[in-house]
Amino acid sequence: MTATNPASLSTATLSRVDPRLDLEVGFRPMVAKGADRPFAWQAIASGTDGRSFAAISASLLPEQRPALEARRITLTLERAATLGLHRGDALIAIPLGAAAGLAEPLLSHLFRAALANHVATERLVVEISADERGDLDHAAALAEACTRRGISITLDAFAAGPVALKLLARFTPRFVKLDPSLVRGIHGSASRRLMAEGVMRLARNMGVTVIARGVENRGEHDVLHAMGVRHFQIGTAALPHPDLSRREPRGVTPPVHRRLAHHNRAAFPLRAARPAEMALAV
Repeated sequence: MTATNPASLSTATLSRVDPRLDLEVGFRPMVAKGADRPFAWQAIASGTDGRSFAAISASLLPEQRPALEARRITLTLERAATLGLHRGDALIAIPLGAAAGLAEPLLSHLFRAALANHVATERLVVEISADERGDLDHAAALAEACTRRGISITLDAFAAGPVALKLLARFTPRFVKLDPSLVRGIHGSASRRLMAEGVMRLARNMGVTVIARGVENRGEHDVLHAMGVRHFQIGTAALPHPDLSRREPRGVTPPVHRRLAHHNRAAFPLRAARPAEMALAV
């Protein structure tokens, strides 16, 4: 394989018929307390053989990974259009692998795919992993490219580690997602509570909305709710409704990264249940 222009996705020389490009895309709902519909959907890509996207990416050479990322972008927006999400106003969150590099070409591909599928670009959110195993330089480069283009970002897998805090110090994301390793069992762990409270203080000071990912029972929910968490991601994929509404603050001028309203009305149905049951409750 030979690399060409480093600023182009042409360096990704995967064959179009490579089975690793054969992906399936589902969506996980994100809900705000008191709202009757999700405010956003996270795209989840996997292989048709059941392998995770991360596993497929790890099986590729570094110069091949941008082709896989581009394929995920294309299929996500095609699937969103098929489901009618382009007719709603819910956000569409698309994870992008920072380690793939080539941030600018990938974002250009994102814009072209959104235009082709009639998805408004202001409804797109790029999710960047803040996992400690990630590459800080590549993650920062992707976040910087998104900021230049005016694309909202989410710092995913946020657990108050050095990589996550350095990214938060350099960029103001629209959302921060608490890592499931921090969320699970938080009602029985003082150390997890302290770390989550620290993240909440930072987020409040920066005007960033915190989303809890991986909540599985009432105890975890109640502790996070007491800290001020009002937004949750359901762990199981669900079928999006074609007419989704997004709750925004009323009568408030939105900041650079608009926050969703912190709803104080009745909680969405959540009980000690498996993630699949929680998705059905929503």
